[in-house]
Amino acid sequence: MWLALVVWAAIWAALMARHGGVSWHYFDTGGVTLVDLDNPDGAIHVYATHPDLQFGPVAMVASGALSLLGTASGLIAAQLLGAIAGLAVLACVADTASSLRPLGTGSQQQKALLLAGLAFLPVWMNLAVRFVHVDDVLALTLATAAVWAAVRRWPLAAALLIGLSAASKPWALPFLVLVFALPRREWLKAFLVSWAVVAIAWLPFLVADPRSLLAAKFAIPSAAGSSLHTLGITDATTPAWDRPVQMLLGALVAAIAIRRGRWQAALLLIVGIRIVLDPGAYSYYTAGILVGALIWDLTGSSVRFPVWSWSATALLFADRWLPISAPAGSEPCSWPPAWCC
Repeated sequence: MWLALVVWAAIWAALMARHGGVSWHYFDTGGVTLVDLDNPDGAIHVYATHPDLQFGPVAMVASGALSLLGTASGLIAAQLLGAIAGLAVLACVADTASSLRPLGTGSQQQKALLLAGLAFLPVWMNLAVRFVHVDDVLALTLATAAVWAAVRRWPLAAALLIGLSAASKPWALPFLVLVFALPRREWLKAFLVSWAVVAIAWLPFLVADPRSLLAAKFAIPSAAGSSLHTLGITDATTPAWDRPVQMLLGALVAAIAIRRGRWQAALLLIVGIRIVLDPGAYSYYTAGILVGALIWDLTGSSVRFPVWSWSATALLFADRWLPISAPAGSEPCSWPPAWCC
């Protein structure tokens, strides 16, 4: 079963690599700037110098390490590690499912994992190999590992991983509510640890250069094909209220799900709200939905077929493969689609 998933992952990674590295220049720029200690506008001043770099300190440090390899080699390393991270996500969810056993016997779980993995891996490779969004890869992988650690009853490890996830990408801050899926006696300690990780990650940049706060004010264009535009919000750029509402609403809905004993749905709900209220319209957003769907299908749902995983993948393929014109500001449609190969 795992051999089939590894081969499937390799096939899709190879397909995505043909047009890979779409967003690598952002991470290469950030990484090169971070490790340039001789530049007065570099190193700890990276966010003040490049407010358009909308990723967190954990992803910035990872980008700095990759930049030491050079632009081309760093890209290949990021793609390879991102592809491996997809298999790591599957392994974490598989072990979590084995502990909870919502689907019954081991053979039934393996069948569900195989089916879910076939849906998950193409979309993940779009994120990790084609777009190479190091921040999203880290945020989603670390959050999945946090869920695994929580089920394994390692609360401090779970809190640390949750904090690192939230410090990888600003939209992942609502993941901090996952600490409330831990036993009640661990809430305070886990809450403090996770927030301490986020603070320790950001404070050096903010203290060294208060202009780093400019990164929080950076607004991306609002795509005509985005969910936000569909809701009738047609501002040219991201509305000032949008990001705070994304985070607060995502955290609230996830907290309600956890309170009702449906903690397995928390990631799916947070990412879903993020997409509904996001001014962008990019196919790599769907990878977050697939991670949430994977966790729900294998650890929270009693349905043996991974309905949510396959539904999300089918919708992405339908949207990208149908030969229709794309709205201005979104990814262009083509046949075959560029995101595929």
